[in-house]
Amino acid sequence: MSVLRKNKRRSAFTLIEIMVATVVMVVLVGLVIQITSDVLNVWNRSSGKLTANAQARIAMDLLTQDLETAVLRNNGQQWLRVEAEGDVGSPTAGQTVALHLFSPAMDRPDGPGDISAIAYRLAYAPAYESESGNAPDTFAIYRSIESPQFTFDNLMGSGDTGSPQLELTDSLHPFWAEAAVTQPANFLAGNITDFKIYVYGIDPATDDIVAINDQDGDRKLTVPYIFGGNGASTIKPLYAEIVLTVLSDEGLRILELDEPFAGTGYSDVKDIVREFGEVFTRRVNLAARPL
Repeated sequence: MSVLRKNKRRSAFTLIEIMVATVVMVVLVGLVIQITSDVLNVWNRSSGKLTANAQARIAMDLLTQDLETAVLRNNGQQWLRVEAEGDVGSPTAGQTVALHLFSPAMDRPDGPGDISAIAYRLAYAPAYESESGNAPDTFAIYRSIESPQFTFDNLMGSGDTGSPQLELTDSLHPFWAEAAVTQPANFLAGNITDFKIYVYGIDPATDDIVAINDQDGDRKLTVPYIFGGNGASTIKPLYAEIVLTVLSDEGLRILELDEPFAGTGYSDVKDIVREFGEVFTRRVNLAARPL
């Protein structure tokens, strides 16, 4: 009988053993929570960056396609317009604000004809939805494309003074207007912190290849490049360089803070863009001898 009682006593846990097991369990749960939190943070950062980069790649591919196939003709009409920065409400200087051109785009609407009018536009708006309503503003790119039939009937014309093709602006046709291009259905890419299209040609005074719309050579766009029509450049385009920088949501949230971004580990905007951004650059050959 005494032996049985002794065995029963030995099979029970002591208070110290229970406390030690509890401490071990709490430590393990804490480690699991910490690891899970770190994994989720990495996942959120990677996911946001991948989404932004995917949008930027689509935008870059469409810009390349449209510029490579752009129609450029020496008939006194305007065929290409690359707008420099206007009043877009951004502290970032020297952006491309709008790109207007004609191209036989692969994604043109069905119908007779093969040349479509295409308009790109930057809008400066909140980068993401925020419960506090104070998400930082950043650029988003929009792209609008018209059917070849509408393009031929309404946006292309002869050399008379009333031609809608003398100037690819909303003053001659509302298709080119910012409000028309920046419709939600035309959204192409967001989280843009830098967007530039440099147009290069041969300077007749020096025979050097220069960025025609970067007159100061400081990589900031201060003047538009216009081929044909009103205000046309005297230098014909050879090729264009597209620069597109996209930032993840996390990077934008850090930029939302005032410098020097205390508590984030970053003190300079360039460091944040380098860590959370991706820069896409592409050279696009244009018609060296427009028809």
